[in-house]
Amino acid sequence: MRLGRGLAAAISLFVAGCALDNPGSPLVMANVPCLPPGVTAQFFSWPVAGFRTITLLSDADEEVEAAWVLYRRNRAAVAVIWTKTDLIAVDPSPDTEEPHWVDGSLVADDDTTLRTTPEAPCQWRRHREGV
Repeated sequence: MRLGRGLAAAISLFVAGCALDNPGSPLVMANVPCLPPGVTAQFFSWPVAGFRTITLLSDADEEVEAAWVLYRRNRAAVAVIWTKTDLIAVDPSPDTEEPHWVDGSLVADDDTTLRTTPEAPCQWRRHREGV
């Protein structure tokens, strides 16, 4: 009888663990911010290879503290810019000249000023300077 309960418990834990590893699982995806086309959330699990605090300006001329973070695994790298709660820029090819992505819902049309009032979420576009 003990073996049966233990086996059932082990199977339940295994199934629950598989559900958490499933990238389509709502438990995993609930904490991932929206990302630009072609970019997956896998890089969030990569080691942080670089970090720098930066200051951005809002459209109300207020300074906003942000962080530039470089995630790297083997030869692959992704650079991002975070504010306290938002992912505002993603560069899936930081080692190339290809323009990075900015979230137009959080960044004004000049691509350098943060919006104090965000628009509809997840409006990724290529950074204008690189286009």
